[in-house]
Amino acid sequence: MFVGFARRFKAELKVPVVCSVQGEELFLDGLAEPARAEVRAKLAERARDVDLFLAYSRWYADFMASYLGVGSERMRVVRLGLNLDGYSPHPARTGGPFTIGYLARIAPEKGLDRLAEAFREVAQKLGPGRVRLHAAGYLPPQHRPYLAEIERRLAADGLAGDFRYLGEVSREEKLRFLSEIDVLSVPTVFEEPKGRYVLEALASGVPVVAPRHGSLPELLEETGGGLLVTPGSTAELAAALAELLLDPRQRERLGRAGREAVVQRHSAEVAARATLAAYEHCLGRAREVA
Repeated sequence: MFVGFARRFKAELKVPVVCSVQGEELFLDGLAEPARAEVRAKLAERARDVDLFLAYSRWYADFMASYLGVGSERMRVVRLGLNLDGYSPHPARTGGPFTIGYLARIAPEKGLDRLAEAFREVAQKLGPGRVRLHAAGYLPPQHRPYLAEIERRLAADGLAGDFRYLGEVSREEKLRFLSEIDVLSVPTVFEEPKGRYVLEALASGVPVVAPRHGSLPELLEETGGGLLVTPGSTAELAAALAELLLDPRQRERLGRAGREAVVQRHSAEVAARATLAAYEHCLGRAREVA
């Protein structure tokens, strides 16, 4: 949404402009008409002022090229990077209670309600006291009733004591949270453009169960750190979660593969080098045109 600055920057500074794309369409597509159509048209116009766009995945690069009406050659993929200080794997536990983790904003589009439904199915399969669901993340004021309804439904099923919402967490609290869960899942309703929580879990050696849409298949296929399920299928989600919880060797194998891939391909240093290469590529093209 910063493309409106590009024209002025280029006019004043006489330099090429690089812009990242990170999921802005979620907000823009929520606008009411005619504002949404007007904004889309203005974005397409102003996108022509940008020399290069950076996206975190090939899927999102292709999606945004179409969304903004620009050629695919003006999209470059720079994988998301993570500061790995403090992230460390922990051995897979063999006894319960197992803990399913959710680490994201508390909002309907992020799918905590879907995870809660799958959690109920897993709890029924594993038996009383064998599994817990712990959630952490920012809770917007307008979504407090959403969380309250999830808690109400879990309480009605006798699972109130097995669900905890830990609130918004600091970095230290996040690292502790990840060290205490066995599997992470954020079953988003929308097509996730980034999936940072996937990398954070894998950096901690925690396998992930994710819907097969957006950038998530790309992340899990690249890292080998989890299982993909049909978007919207709580039955598949529950089955995948139960499979991992009951198979510590598979959890450990997926977590180890994911951890190794994140260290090799998704560290902050790797992302910085890729970003620098993108800037140099952009400058090189600008010199050729000049």
